[in-house]
Amino acid sequence: MKAIAVVGSSGSGKTRLIARLIPELKKRGLAVAVVKHCSHGYDLGGDHKDSSKYLLAGADAVALCGPGRTAVLREKYCESRPSAVAREEFGRADIVLIEGGRGDPGLQKIEVLREGHSDGLRIPPEELSAVVADHPVSCGRPLFHPDQTEEIAGWLVTHPGLATGCGDGAFAERFFMKRDPEVLAALRKSTVGIAGAGGLGSNAAAALARAAIGRLIIADFDSVEASDLSRQFYFIDQVGMPKVEALQENLKRLNPFSTCEIHNVKVDRENAATIFASADILVEAFDLAVQKQMLIEAWLSRFPERPIIIASGLAGYGGNDQLHERRLGNLYICGDETSECGPDLPPMAPRVAIVAGMQANLVVELLVSASRRPLPDPLLRMP
Repeated sequence: MKAIAVVGSSGSGKTRLIARLIPELKKRGLAVAVVKHCSHGYDLGGDHKDSSKYLLAGADAVALCGPGRTAVLREKYCESRPSAVAREEFGRADIVLIEGGRGDPGLQKIEVLREGHSDGLRIPPEELSAVVADHPVSCGRPLFHPDQTEEIAGWLVTHPGLATGCGDGAFAERFFMKRDPEVLAALRKSTVGIAGAGGLGSNAAAALARAAIGRLIIADFDSVEASDLSRQFYFIDQVGMPKVEALQENLKRLNPFSTCEIHNVKVDRENAATIFASADILVEAFDLAVQKQMLIEAWLSRFPERPIIIASGLAGYGGNDQLHERRLGNLYICGDETSECGPDLPPMAPRVAIVAGMQANLVVELLVSASRRPLPDPLLRMP
């Protein structure tokens, strides 16, 4: 559990910020709780109350922390420090947002400043994690505008103390609980490149994110079109977005514990090796044969010891028995190797997803096999 306080003067916008952060954090699959510090006591009733606003926003639980007592769906007497309430009541939450708690020593804080309502920073530097302000502020900490709730939520997810990998967070524990530890370890330390974010690339990326690949590098220069939704891993509200940005957003919702590095560029012979230099394996997901050939040559000439997995033949529907995998050294081919997409034989979601799944499945197999490969006997390498 990570607890962080959102502090500021009355009218600075603390409640509004927290209410907007809750759904952003929930979208990332986190359990979210809220503790409100009520230095003058509290009133449990009324839809106009902040506690009701937080529950309506989707908070899993809300605590009102007043002098000598705390309400967590029920009232009980307990220590009144917000950080103590957070630990006692919400120990299994992934993140607890505390409204107030300025005087709680050692509790990390986000200070909210609003022009005309604030006299400047009041939190000691050692307790200040970030600042949210509607005007320029010199703070030496991450600075956000109040409307940047998505950016603030993303920062919170990666803030030290939150689960950013196989951490101690309750959600992280649940997310990874049904994985083979040996396989998970091999995948979490691996980097996979994906050239192209269309039908093949977006679906392969989704499968690899679910598999818990530690880092994905994805490059594409195209934008999401309405026609792409029939077979690519995008949604209606993402039409017009750069594909790599939309895909990064979707992958984070699938798996917030993996890193997705994106490049909104056209991959060519000159930049391919640079973009994917740190990839252990490269997945080719282009449409045109000439692009495929370019990438194969660029990759194998620069990294002959690293596998590249390409797709060939995925048009139409049916023909499951014709789909196969073939290896030529470190070049792997998935598909039927004969069908070509065109007006009379367009790509369709089921077959595209199958071939993308074959590519992703082969990535997992190769990475796990490499991690299990015994090191050569030093005696065999002696002259």
